[in-house]
Amino acid sequence: MNTGKLHFDLNQNMANIDKVARYVVGAALIGAIFVIVPAQASLLVLLPLIAIPIVISAIIGWDPIYALFQKLPIPKRLPFNMKPAAA
Repeated sequence: MNTGKLHFDLNQNMANIDKVARYVVGAALIGAIFVIVPAQASLLVLLPLIAIPIVISAIIGWDPIYALFQKLPIPKRLPFNMKPAAA
């Protein structure tokens, strides 16, 4: 039986494209509040509850789901070296 503890590193684990996508999705959900017909008032409560954690994770640059699966942002690409390795 594995009794090890999960360790969540609080360093940023999101790339910039992830942050931008979360800002856009959060803004769209918050903006949808003003478009929804008042008869569907249950959605008016759910949209901010979904949008706020998305925007907060984009602001701090850390996602708990990414940390759970140990996903890291895409590393920066190094330039291709045309010279052969020294023997």
